[in-house]
Amino acid sequence: MKKETTGRTGQPDHLCFGILCNPAGLQQWQADAVAELIAHGHRPVLLVHDGRSPQNEHSIFHRFRLTHLLFRILNRSFFQPPSKRHIPLPAVLESVDALTCQVIQTGKAEYFQEEEIAAIRNYSLDFILRFGFNIIKGDILEAARYGVWSFHHDDEMKYRGGPAGFWEIYHGEPVTGAILQRLTEKLDAGVILYKGYLKTMLHSYKGNLDQLLRISSTWPALVADELVRKPETCYPLSETKAPLYKLPGNLRMVIFLFRIFIHRIQFHYRDLLSAEVWNVGLIRKPIREVAFGEQPLRPLDITWLRRFANTKYLADPFGFFENHKLHILVEDYSYKKQQGSISEIIYDVRRDSFSVPIHLIEEEKHLSYPFLVEHEKMVYCVPESHRSKQVELYRRNYSEEAFVKDKVLIPNVDAIDPTLFLHEEKWWLFFTLRKYSTAQLFIYHADDVHGPYVPHVRNPVKTDVRSSRPGGTPFVHEGVLYRPAQDCSLTYGGKVVVNRVVKLTTEEFEEIPVREITPVRNTPFSKGLHTLSQAGSFTLIDGKRYRINSVYFVHQLRAKLRKRSSGNV
Repeated sequence: MKKETTGRTGQPDHLCFGILCNPAGLQQWQADAVAELIAHGHRPVLLVHDGRSPQNEHSIFHRFRLTHLLFRILNRSFFQPPSKRHIPLPAVLESVDALTCQVIQTGKAEYFQEEEIAAIRNYSLDFILRFGFNIIKGDILEAARYGVWSFHHDDEMKYRGGPAGFWEIYHGEPVTGAILQRLTEKLDAGVILYKGYLKTMLHSYKGNLDQLLRISSTWPALVADELVRKPETCYPLSETKAPLYKLPGNLRMVIFLFRIFIHRIQFHYRDLLSAEVWNVGLIRKPIREVAFGEQPLRPLDITWLRRFANTKYLADPFGFFENHKLHILVEDYSYKKQQGSISEIIYDVRRDSFSVPIHLIEEEKHLSYPFLVEHEKMVYCVPESHRSKQVELYRRNYSEEAFVKDKVLIPNVDAIDPTLFLHEEKWWLFFTLRKYSTAQLFIYHADDVHGPYVPHVRNPVKTDVRSSRPGGTPFVHEGVLYRPAQDCSLTYGGKVVVNRVVKLTTEEFEEIPVREITPVRNTPFSKGLHTLSQAGSFTLIDGKRYRINSVYFVHQLRAKLRKRSSGNV
């Protein structure tokens, strides 16, 4: 695809777009998508309204067959998320030209008339967002330079049709996909402009749909930005052969409601009674052998630290060597304080012995994920401190054997698991944000370890709950950069995925999952694994199990009651 940049606006730094919509207004997530486009500098120049008379809303029996009655009733009464709330057209669109069209329906498809398409072409649109009409086909699909953009809030490789975000819950899928596509003649099988995966909220259809709509509302602006930078960008055509799903019948709705009920019981049980207990393990192999070894990890490969009090756990291990001793920094979490600090455990290689944890960095705010960087004979630590709304760099003070604050790398950001490393003479800082902490990956870069750090032009560079959130030390093997990440699709910190980084520049990013490091069976901590870090010829991991914890139960119960009393359930 190639964008013409002469004539119309004289400003090649933005795109002009139209919107297919209902004249009465938009849904909240749609308005958010328009607002995001405008915030990025793109300009709406045309609204295309459906001129047909509204269908009779008075009789549900007239519009829908009795076989779908249960879904329609529940969808109207209980399933509508806040993001689907109808609002009037935003004020910023009131001055935009409007065109009313009378489409011709042939079967289930809708076709625009030739004079209407000609009128739309006169606006020289770069793209058209479809927030109205139904299954549109014909010449309208080529009426804008980059076509008509439409959302499909499911993984089109498994589920075409609809309802959005429904069938993943029905079939118990761990993730729910969504795409922004350039429409073609084939339903839900267009040109994939952006694709993402979120953890399926099996206990709540409303919640699952809400997260899909909210997170995908930012995608049109990201694609438009990319086309401004690289007008020749090519996108893949979906090769889906997935079946076409329709509204669920009443019997399937009964099954669906039963499954939702079971999942909700399981969700609240885990949320109240299943406290996580993490521990740190030492593997006497370099990270490349752990990641790409022919044999999976065995229980005998791991030396676990001794267990500690039931009201705390240790996780997120990172290490560095000093005087033949391995200094292991960990998150030291206290359920009593509901807060973590950074502790140090010293492993004496010669004596094969571990010290007890010693508090190393302890502040009023929560600290975790003490990522370590060694550079020019200095050791730096970048702990997660999202509650302070900044990414901070700590420096090793050798005289006091402590870490002291060195510099704020990025202010005003609630970064999760910040991972800092040097690659091809540039410093890269990867993290997710608190709002979608397991799904959206962000990158910043700098020429010096102290910054200044600049956001990647494609942020967020990735939306995938299976391989976005950082999970350890990036490393180079056979000349290729690999990045450990967490797979949180089944559970938080379920396993580590090793991604092969294909492209990493200030304007490009691409990676491919190539290996999974799963929790080791027949060990005390076999329910999760979310850190894989390098420490010389050793590798550090952590493992998870669950237990009933009275302190955790009381805290979770109070939190739920506060949410209920405030109406935020």
